[in-house]
Amino acid sequence: MKNVIFVGWVNQGKPPVDGETAKNQHLITALRKYCRVTVLDFYQKNRHPWVFLQALWAFVSQPKATIVFSTSAKNVYGILKLFKVLGLRRNIIHWVIGGAFADNVQKGIFRADIFGIAKHTLVQSPLMVTQLKECGIKGVRQIYNCKPIPYYPAIRQPKGVFRFVFLSRIMQGKGCDYIIEAAKQLNSHGLAEKFIVDFYGKVDEHYRPAFESGLKGLPNVHYQGYLDFTQPTGYDRLAQYDVMLFPTYWKSEGFAGVFIDAFIAGLPLIASDWAHNRQFLREGETALFIPVHNIQALANKMQECIVGQVDILSMRTCCQAEAAKYRVDHVITPSLLKEIDLL
Repeated sequence: MKNVIFVGWVNQGKPPVDGETAKNQHLITALRKYCRVTVLDFYQKNRHPWVFLQALWAFVSQPKATIVFSTSAKNVYGILKLFKVLGLRRNIIHWVIGGAFADNVQKGIFRADIFGIAKHTLVQSPLMVTQLKECGIKGVRQIYNCKPIPYYPAIRQPKGVFRFVFLSRIMQGKGCDYIIEAAKQLNSHGLAEKFIVDFYGKVDEHYRPAFESGLKGLPNVHYQGYLDFTQPTGYDRLAQYDVMLFPTYWKSEGFAGVFIDAFIAGLPLIASDWAHNRQFLREGETALFIPVHNIQALANKMQECIVGQVDILSMRTCCQAEAAKYRVDHVITPSLLKEIDLL
């Protein structure tokens, strides 16, 4: 077995708190089937600064280990620049988090030659492959985001009160304000008893006051805390909803892991036409697209669902069929690991 030093936000031993920690926990579990993995967990690094000493020791004591950087580009850039300046030759894999990396290289925010020292650069979308190759970075390939799929919950036929869910970091850039404003519009049109919206996820502390203020006066919109998909009840609970809301305009949006969660639970999405969303969602089958920053379009699409103008049941079936391609054992395979020199 080859040695791997895995660097990123992990939140080891605890449920994931965002897309990066979720993805990295799944990657580490998959890699440990084939490799000896040393984890350097930089999540909340200021609370355990000795991780820097652990990193130094791991790099020195395992000179032949492959280093997998699976975190945002800004977290990787400094150490890759140091490797290049010092002429350190290591087998490096950059497992890219988020969707803004290629744009930032094209704009010159990050130097292509710095990231070019990675032997393999693994990105989430084909557009990013094209962009990075045009910048001269070699060894770029698309690897789907992925998750384990322990089971598929039963599909719920929409009936009675229509149930919308938001599942992501709760922050302005994810479109949470737009959901709240759309709900206000629908309530003002007499639909308050026809639907609910539940929010799940970590609330950004800077956004918390605005979020909590926005929920006041909305009896059918609530914050429900966290959904833990490491527990068997997680997907059963998610499957009790009818549609997931995702009106994001977050600057670093890539292949959102919540797409896979939605597919597993059989939930179509109302999603903004933003970033890479159309590369992973199909109009009328797994998603209903709306223009970015358009609250009225969001409210209109939600109303179409509430009053039964959308065939949600057939879309739910399409979503669960789509989930299989993102199973972790379908993505992190022995053939892939051979191609990226981990087997």
